[in-house]
Amino acid sequence: MRSTDEQSEADAATDAPKTRRKTGYHHNDLRNAVLAEAIDLIATRNGPHFSMREVAGALGVSHSSVYRHFADKEALLDALTEEAFRMLHIYQLDELAKWPDDALTRLRVLCFSYVRFGQEQRGFFRLLFDNRPDSNASRWGTYDRAAVATLIDAIRRCQDAGILIPGDPSRLAGYMVLAPHGLAHYTSQPRAPGVKSQELLSLMAVEELADLAITPLLRNPPSPEEIAARFFGDA
Repeated sequence: MRSTDEQSEADAATDAPKTRRKTGYHHNDLRNAVLAEAIDLIATRNGPHFSMREVAGALGVSHSSVYRHFADKEALLDALTEEAFRMLHIYQLDELAKWPDDALTRLRVLCFSYVRFGQEQRGFFRLLFDNRPDSNASRWGTYDRAAVATLIDAIRRCQDAGILIPGDPSRLAGYMVLAPHGLAHYTSQPRAPGVKSQELLSLMAVEELADLAITPLLRNPPSPEEIAARFFGDA
């Protein structure tokens, strides 16, 4: 026979909300769980459209326990922003490791990594570029330093090798991100069921896009006819 207390505990367990995922988080586990849940919500809702109470409820914890890790939603988004740029840099390093280490290849590969990041990490991509937390913008220079430095270094190496035109590498980097950003944004957008982006437009592969983006910066660019035939000829 169960005691009255044991029976009460059993009844409480039976009546507990079925949506709870976990209640026994350790300190660091809960912080990481909150980050993961928030980024999933951003990806699902196409932006940071959630409340701290929603995050707590999804994890099966009290909202006060979430506030022990993040003072408010802005602090949570700030932590996610830092993590997003760290993730982008990981994508850069991962892609660079797959290819030869010559200067021009490194620059092309950084375009590939950017598009992969946008397509595979929709939540982080949306957080950074579709719903930028302006109040945290002053800290972006710290968060994105590694990713930006990697791109600028690749540009400098190409300039030193006589491949690219002279100029401010940071200005060239600002230009270089535009094409992969556009492709990543377009191909990571939610679409109507059964509709593929290729059915709406004839999109370039990321390798072609990277080469075309670099072309105007080359010291010895191909002729207009060569560009037309290579990038815009019949498929």
